[in-house]
Amino acid sequence: MATTTRNQTGTKEEYLQLHRWMCMAKALDDRMHILVKHYRGLANSIVRGLTMKEWMLAVFAKAGDPLSAGRNIPGGCYSYRALKIAPVSQVVASWVPKASGIAYAAKLRGEGTVVLCTFGDGATSQGDFHEGVNFAAVHRLPVVFVCENNSYAISVPIRLQMANPDVGDRAAGYGMTGVTVDGTDVPASYAVCREAVDRARRGEGPTLIDAKIWRMNSHTSEDNHLKYRTKEEIADASEHDPIVRFVAWLIDQRWITAEDAAKVQAAADTEASDAADWAEQQPDPVAEDALTNVFA
Repeated sequence: MATTTRNQTGTKEEYLQLHRWMCMAKALDDRMHILVKHYRGLANSIVRGLTMKEWMLAVFAKAGDPLSAGRNIPGGCYSYRALKIAPVSQVVASWVPKASGIAYAAKLRGEGTVVLCTFGDGATSQGDFHEGVNFAAVHRLPVVFVCENNSYAISVPIRLQMANPDVGDRAAGYGMTGVTVDGTDVPASYAVCREAVDRARRGEGPTLIDAKIWRMNSHTSEDNHLKYRTKEEIADASEHDPIVRFVAWLIDQRWITAEDAAKVQAAADTEASDAADWAEQQPDPVAEDALTNVFA
């Protein structure tokens, strides 16, 4: 297993775009904690092109919701075919073999597609993780597996999940590349993911990335992490905010100022608020459409 350190591989505009996406994700997360129950993260979908208005249509379960037509809890189970976002499931790790299956189909068709599959450390304790990763390794599939390792499966700490807390070490057992990276270090994470995608496109198979991160809040808005985490640990986690670290790095590169960064976040916060106000006024689903796209 390789371990990466901070490395600059992107351009100024690429990094500034990453910062904007991160601010958008934070703005929507913050807004959702005010409005409704909140389950899954959505940064990946934002990068794929999901707009704030589209996400808020899902939050308010409106008829125009492009993710599930108002049928599912926000972020719990959704897909967006136009943006090539495959169905997200609430069944932990069930999407890992699905990702390998999609990558297998893409390889057979010669599409040049690379599949990104993300999951938490808890998912790696499920059988679906083993089956999906093993299949991808055997067939040298173009898929990048990213474990967002925050050391907790809801309330279960990683020391009670596995004897080896470094998920990336498992890659060797499958005969694939494994990398461990500080997931709060944006340039380092970008470098690792970029190389993994390039490796997949060269036909060299999948990569398992173990991104070490810190969970700052409870698992969901229905969870209370104070029941199983110390206040000291939570305070320590706040010192590892990836946006704060990234902004400091951008300032050091002289690509942004603190004032500019604050304006980007403020603009994202305003956009999220406006999107929520707009979505709330949109038409609700009608009973006659309850079975639409459910049965063939």
